[in-house]
Amino acid sequence: MSTSDKIRVAIAQQRILPDREVNIMKGMSLIKRALQVKANIVILPEVFNTGFYKHNYESVEPLEEELSLLLKISQQKDIMIIAGVAEREDDDLYNSAVIIHRGKIIGKYRKTHLFPLTDEKKHFKAGDKLEVFETPFGKIGLLICYEVRFPELSRKLVKMGAEIIAIPAEFPKERIEHWRVLLQARAIENQVFVAGVNCVEGDLDYGGHSMLVDPMGSILIEASEYQEVMMSDIRLSEVYEVREKYPFLNDLREELL
Repeated sequence: MSTSDKIRVAIAQQRILPDREVNIMKGMSLIKRALQVKANIVILPEVFNTGFYKHNYESVEPLEEELSLLLKISQQKDIMIIAGVAEREDDDLYNSAVIIHRGKIIGKYRKTHLFPLTDEKKHFKAGDKLEVFETPFGKIGLLICYEVRFPELSRKLVKMGAEIIAIPAEFPKERIEHWRVLLQARAIENQVFVAGVNCVEGDLDYGGHSMLVDPMGSILIEASEYQEVMMSDIRLSEVYEVREKYPFLNDLREELL
């Protein structure tokens, strides 16, 4: 598609519960709501299937089975789904994010920086690769939650061609202002669209405020502290227009770093 074409992005702010099967059905319900507003892309939070409830980890199936309902709906409907998911491979568990389109997983990223203030490192294995995925709706880079704190990761994705950085998350309410500022900062410094999708409520007190930020750092949509779907139209051409008008990315003297 042309970079000047309109893309409708939906952020699906989900309430994550201790029941894995209920979480998957909640995710499906939010995808259907995104379809009702004719979204081209819908984004679900981090580990939308299990949350960080340890009793769910043993139930996780191989990825295509775990995501079978999402694969099916993407095959039937013309929507691209980005979802954070607990992924099992043999004896290892990964905190992953996937891109699904037309019944297939067309991109997968495994979280490379696991959060140190919980036992995430005890249960999940870290990934080791950043990647930008060519999709029908632009070049998309993926990060997960804690990784929004590392500007080097977003910059690397932009150097690799990212036009949109999608960040599924489970970001706590007590640091929600960090989340809001960091999403805007990553958009401003990289002149890129940033979609941060958090979860809400539940036993672990997540703070919501999912956001879609444009390449100038303006907040196009921001969710509340409750489960909801919000959408906004974007044009990828804005990325290149902003970079041409404000060619700041060209001026970095990398030899000083």
